[in-house]
Amino acid sequence: MTYSPEYLSDLMVRMAHHSTAIEGNKLTQGETKSVLVDGYVPRAMDMRELNEVLNYKAFMTFLVEQTASGTPFSLSLIREIHAILCRDAIESVPGQFKQRPNMIIGAAFTPTPPYLVSSALTDWILDLVAQMDASVSNSDKVLTICRQHIAFEHIHPFPDGNGRVGRALMVYSCFLAGLTPIVIPVDRRKEYINYLNTEDLHGFTAFAERLQTEERERIEMFAK
Repeated sequence: MTYSPEYLSDLMVRMAHHSTAIEGNKLTQGETKSVLVDGYVPRAMDMRELNEVLNYKAFMTFLVEQTASGTPFSLSLIREIHAILCRDAIESVPGQFKQRPNMIIGAAFTPTPPYLVSSALTDWILDLVAQMDASVSNSDKVLTICRQHIAFEHIHPFPDGNGRVGRALMVYSCFLAGLTPIVIPVDRRKEYINYLNTEDLHGFTAFAERLQTEERERIEMFAK
């Protein structure tokens, strides 16, 4: 699927704003656009928050280039996405799997222990590929992407940045499969987190498909 440069810039800004804002970044969407598109920092900003959104410029280039060439999921690709999105934005080493156990506040499960992360993610990739290959409709593919997003967050393979990487993997999956991107807006954060907390796959899938409908309208506007 080919998108206009204007839409891709718009997508970059919204991914950067919404995904980081879900995790507490205080930059507005307008400020994010100023930083990423206009190359202007409009006010004094926390350097970590500034770097969090700046990293999406490199990620957008990576996303377009890698999916255009059909680069499949691999452990190295997932680590590279983490390295790109978390450069100068986290205390741990970007691109490095966790070396100590981590927890999610209020979660009813324990994330995968460090020594099992590589094998769990390898299985995650195999499951994703098999399910996408077996899908007979776009709805099946969206269901798979949502299922694997929940599974990825259960693995929680990195010390930090798992949420933004997981959401980036959803967009990467969409691009690779020729589907409309799924961008989760920060004003729907509570709904999104609830789907993850309750593992409500069908509710999450319906939510994602509604977001895709809104996204298609945006794509069409930029195409005019």
